[in-house]
Amino acid sequence: MSLAERHADALVQRLVSALEQPNALPHGYRLLDWDVDHGISMVLVKADQHLLVEASARNDSAGCLAQTARFNLTARDPFGEERQLSGEKRAVVDAVVALLSAGEKGLPQVARQSAVGSRAQIRTISVQRALVREGRGQYYLNPYVGCSIGCSFCFVEDQADLARGLEGLPRVPWGRWVDVKSNLPDVLRAEVKRLPPGIVRMSPIVTDPYQPLERRHRITRSCLEILLAHGFYPCVLTRAARIREDIELLARFERAWVGLSVPTNDDKVRHAFEPGADSIEARLECLAECRGAGLKTFAVVQPTLPQDPQRLVELLAPLIDVVRIDRMHCIERVRHIYESTGNLDATTDAWFEGAQAELAAGFVERGVRLHPLDDLRELFA
Repeated sequence: MSLAERHADALVQRLVSALEQPNALPHGYRLLDWDVDHGISMVLVKADQHLLVEASARNDSAGCLAQTARFNLTARDPFGEERQLSGEKRAVVDAVVALLSAGEKGLPQVARQSAVGSRAQIRTISVQRALVREGRGQYYLNPYVGCSIGCSFCFVEDQADLARGLEGLPRVPWGRWVDVKSNLPDVLRAEVKRLPPGIVRMSPIVTDPYQPLERRHRITRSCLEILLAHGFYPCVLTRAARIREDIELLARFERAWVGLSVPTNDDKVRHAFEPGADSIEARLECLAECRGAGLKTFAVVQPTLPQDPQRLVELLAPLIDVVRIDRMHCIERVRHIYESTGNLDATTDAWFEGAQAELAAGFVERGVRLHPLDDLRELFA
């Protein structure tokens, strides 16, 4: 496997550089950090106010807040405290749109290569950045980009493809490509010497930190070892029971949280929606091992797949301290799975609301806290 430099990083750095200029944004906002793993993500801050602006490739059929010639843009409070943007934050977004509209003219127009064959495309890449600041003493870290688990409902396919498009790489179905950040531990080792210790989120948004490739490359483990030596605190979420291989390492942190995605109690349903992922039984056993090692544990019931809510609560509640519950947000891309498994009733708002209410009541009754897992400071206090 040859090593490739991800040129999208340099392209996007030039694009967002206008946001870094003094007084580039109104109302005292400034660019805190940016990333290109999940589209172009820009974290903007003013004191303790935060705004996450995300750009994906322009798509006139997709909903968005604003558009430029090349991008769709959305914006939200990354810590979930404001459901709607204030007039002030909307003005900041408008300024970002204007700056990106001017800067995108300097981006090259690169024709995309044609996909060759059906084999999974695994690249080892060189990157220049590791920790991305979210604000409030939190960072996130992606050891890989792309995910070979390839859940059919994953909503990040288009966003994660943006960097590949900027480099002219072929469009490949989600689950069939992964970029291995081979030099990430070296980059991280330099960053932790100048960045203040904080909470580091490693979760399966654009990648799963414990997907099968981790067994060979150990990027996640190497990063955890570096974080441990410099006083950082990890919050790791995965669909893979493989995390059990690092339980002893995680238990050495002063504070650490480990979570498993457990979207249903029915493994037949899991297999239909997540055929590349570990069984529900394996995930529950892994949570039990983590808890037995003294780790703080959580579960994410997201998306809420067809299930028996009472049974899922019975299985999970003894193994976790905290739970996040959320619905399926990409119904149309997986409606055929609901139909083939006889679960079309579970695509309705009424079903989601009922299942989530039953889950929430059951977990609370058993002493498990409901938490959005956006602002993690409370968990690590």
